Amino acid sequence: MGCGGVIRKARRDIGMTQGELAQKIGCTRTTVCDWENEKYSPTDAKNLAALEAALGLPNGELYLLIYGNPTVPPADRGPKGKETA
Repeated sequence: MGCGGVIRKARRDIGMTQGELAQKIGCTRTTVCDWENEKYSPTDAKNLAALEAALGLPNGELYLLIYGNPTVPPADRGPKGKETA
């Protein structure tokens, strides 16, 4: 599941609408919709931290989904940057 799917699932799991999430983190509902539909990812560190806090996700989870694990050498990564070891 990509970053957008994780955001959507976590938001739905806690019964929050896109508008409520947007208001809580200080963006527009359209932005949340675009993230969930993976038009683009929330790349700003402030947005990532606010999303994780609002959705009850572990710190750094969204960052890892977007950027992968920088401590794993590229040769040890499988499809889409996931660790194979």
